[in-house]
Amino acid sequence: MASSPSGSRLFALTIGIDYYTEETGFDMLKGAVRDANRVRDWLTSDFKVPPSHIQDLRDNAATREAIIQALKGLSTDPKIRRGDPILIYYAGHGTEAPAPKRWRWNAPNIQMIVPWDFKHTEGPDRLIQGIPDRTLGALLTKLADEKGDNIVVIFDSCYSGSGTRSEDTRIRGGLCAGEIPDDLDDDIVRAAGTHVLTASGTRGARVLNKFRHHGLRSHVLLAACAPDEPALEHKTSGAFTKALLKALHGVNTAELTYEGLIERMDKLKTGRYLFNRKVASTNPVLNASFNRDKLKLTIAGAGAIHGISVGSKFAIWRSRTDLHTEPLATVTVDMVKGKDSVATLSMMDAGSVSIVDAGSDSLVAQIKENPKPMLYIHVPKTIQGMDCFKNLISETKGRAPLSVVVVENEDLASIGLTYLDGCNQIGFEMLNPEEQGQKILHTIDTKAEDLHGALDHLCHYYYHRDRVNPNHPVIGEDKKTPFSSKFTVDVFTLDEKDEGIYVPTGPNLNIQGTGVQLTVGAHNKDDFYGFRIVNNTKLPVFPYLFYFNSSDFSIIPVYQPIAVAQTGAKSIPPLQGQGGSLTVGYGSVDAPPQTFAISDERLDLEQGYLRLYVSTQHVDLSTLKKNPISTQTRGCAPAIPNTPPIWDAITVPVVLKWGERPPSIPMVGIVGSRGSGKSTFLNKLFKSLPGDTRLKPSFKNAFISEYDITLPGPNKETLTLVDLPTFEDCNIDNHASVLKAMVAYLGEQHQRRRRLTSLIWCYNISKSKITPVDRESLNLVEDISGPDALKNVTVLTTNWNKLAEVGANAARQRSVAAAASPLHRFKNAETALKSLCKGVVEINWKRFGTFSDPVARKTALGSTSAGDPLELIRSLLSNEGEFQAQREACETRKLAGTTAGKRLQKRLKTEIEKKGEIIRRRDQELDDLDDDDTERQVIQGERDDAEQDIIRWRGMLEQIEAVNSAFA
Repeated sequence: MASSPSGSRLFALTIGIDYYTEETGFDMLKGAVRDANRVRDWLTSDFKVPPSHIQDLRDNAATREAIIQALKGLSTDPKIRRGDPILIYYAGHGTEAPAPKRWRWNAPNIQMIVPWDFKHTEGPDRLIQGIPDRTLGALLTKLADEKGDNIVVIFDSCYSGSGTRSEDTRIRGGLCAGEIPDDLDDDIVRAAGTHVLTASGTRGARVLNKFRHHGLRSHVLLAACAPDEPALEHKTSGAFTKALLKALHGVNTAELTYEGLIERMDKLKTGRYLFNRKVASTNPVLNASFNRDKLKLTIAGAGAIHGISVGSKFAIWRSRTDLHTEPLATVTVDMVKGKDSVATLSMMDAGSVSIVDAGSDSLVAQIKENPKPMLYIHVPKTIQGMDCFKNLISETKGRAPLSVVVVENEDLASIGLTYLDGCNQIGFEMLNPEEQGQKILHTIDTKAEDLHGALDHLCHYYYHRDRVNPNHPVIGEDKKTPFSSKFTVDVFTLDEKDEGIYVPTGPNLNIQGTGVQLTVGAHNKDDFYGFRIVNNTKLPVFPYLFYFNSSDFSIIPVYQPIAVAQTGAKSIPPLQGQGGSLTVGYGSVDAPPQTFAISDERLDLEQGYLRLYVSTQHVDLSTLKKNPISTQTRGCAPAIPNTPPIWDAITVPVVLKWGERPPSIPMVGIVGSRGSGKSTFLNKLFKSLPGDTRLKPSFKNAFISEYDITLPGPNKETLTLVDLPTFEDCNIDNHASVLKAMVAYLGEQHQRRRRLTSLIWCYNISKSKITPVDRESLNLVEDISGPDALKNVTVLTTNWNKLAEVGANAARQRSVAAAASPLHRFKNAETALKSLCKGVVEINWKRFGTFSDPVARKTALGSTSAGDPLELIRSLLSNEGEFQAQREACETRKLAGTTAGKRLQKRLKTEIEKKGEIIRRRDQELDDLDDDDTERQVIQGERDDAEQDIIRWRGMLEQIEAVNSAFA
């Protein structure tokens, strides 16, 4: 592996255990510690990782507690930044034992790694256990949540495939006698489940935030074997680790996928790049072999199941090291098999590109063009006349050809483009009769590259959504039964019986196999769903389950088989035949539950398709994955086959419709900086409510708190009071954080059909003057509200009860100011504040203060009193309208697309210009100073600080322009 400038940012935990005591019941090993040391040396030599970044546990130091604490320590290590590469390596024994019933593991056994003190006594009646993959999964989930999912886990032990090793040849692992306590590591599992936030408002089938790093979403697992296979140790090294390090020697990891890694050693498939390193090309590099006699080039891992078709073109090189050079040839596929393709070359072509004389029959190939079946689209004349469309058709250089046909008749098209004149954007319209109820909210800019990318995205989506095996495989004695007809996909609502333990409940939602139709509403918005795949053939298969979302053209992996590799071993299909079943989202399979939701009220329904691919051989379908059409994803390398598999696909339509909705609950927001009197107002309000006066928030994060309130009285009106953030200082970075939090919250609530109906801004009237922070806070209120909702804004001037205190202070000072009435001064402050509202008369003004003297209260508050918070809140319940920020966030999906975001954008650009001027002045000062001048260090520091500010703010500008930044 080539060294990298970022290598010092890698952190590692390496564990190796040779010495197992008699209590464990396992034989000693000879190569585990050596393997762990070799991995550590590889990191320090090839990656230049500082020793301080690597924690080593060897033999008796690798106790159960030490391993768990080391994994926990990675989550809390302040040196590790989010996204830093993290490697966890374990070499030693693995084992399995019966899974406790309470865990509902849906499998008889659970796998564990074996620490040094396994089976040692821990108290009079308890033995130290192994570390189950359940525990490891929870620890890795927590680690990924804290530090990001740039994590590689390598296990060289037996029974490592799910988790989570003769004199010369030993097995690293074995079976474990005895039972596992059903409460083992409950605290760790529970902590991983409660550490994260609730679900975010994405559309269609999605993974909740609670499970966003669950299973293989948290890390990439390189395992020596499948769950029921042995891992071998030859002499003084594990076979897997030896092959792995050999394959990595001298390789540039920035150009290597995990599939590419295993191509160099064995069969491991996962679909991610090593340590998430970005690469220049998203097309996988495949192995190819040339038959000199028949002039046929076979490209492995590029078959029909990968979407390759006759006419696909591949560039050919001698080796991966030649990829930066011109290819030897570009060949065209003339035959497609299940998992590979064949191109026939003429003798002239073969000779001209020197393939025959290349000195080796082994080559590499990379796809350049794939003529997918044509997608019929309707493009209105308005768009056809635009430069973006004209350039799309005429400027093909640098862009792959598009498999689309533009038709005049909408009835012939699957999808149409629309022009949105108001925002100069291009939208999409479903034209298939069965999909015309589906609205598409995603739009793109009128740029050739955006249009090309969108059309290429649509081609990918429809091709993979609709394609089937062209050979139409059949089985049975009469060879007439379609292979795909022998599989079923059942969909169930899940019930959480214990922390992170789910079981199916209720009937199968895939009614008679015709599809899933869900009525979505408050009654089921938090429901989890799981899937059961049943194989009624006699053949064991590998299943791959995806969700195709027609509302945004995303393709979401729901389940893919676990990655395993072992020299000379055959991968074990996880779904056995003759009625075998595999559960997804519950049981032992490491895949999280899913949810189904309609996330935007402008959609009457959402349609999608659960698509099950089955194959008798393990293949890599990670290239199917696609983000929503407004974002981009990268492809990953297909698998290398041995023999052509039997494969097919099964589709389950999913339709989500709104159900009966309960009456809309008003949302009243309240904002106010420290000392604004907001807390006093809320305390008085809560005391006037029935029940506990210490009202607890129903939702709370670092910026926002929600309170569900029922007002006293016969009508028992209900509302949600939202304590929103505002600006506390003049720091633009803090302002950006506040704005991001507020807009993201308001936009997400709007998607959930919850609208802000009123807003209260608390202002301390006893302040001596209006500050720049007050002005920015008022701008925020106006930007969030918009002109149409300003009538629903109440400015609540507070601390009018401090009149007496101000008057007493003035009398003691015996100054000219003492002659002025304190009431007059407060009214002047109120007038000055009103003048900032730029003549907007719609805003309501109320005064608030806590008085013990009714006369003083009436004098101070007059007719605009809000002395009773309860009555003020009650008066706001009848407000109607829509706050601008909620609508803008959902329509544009960009923070910079909101009025508040545009103001922030302008301020950031202004601050960047100011810092640029500071840099110019400091550079001039440095030029004028001698090299030994003591002021140089100070001035250089000021210049460097300004430069860092500019870098940070430019990054911020890019972030707020990004799609979905309104919800980040």
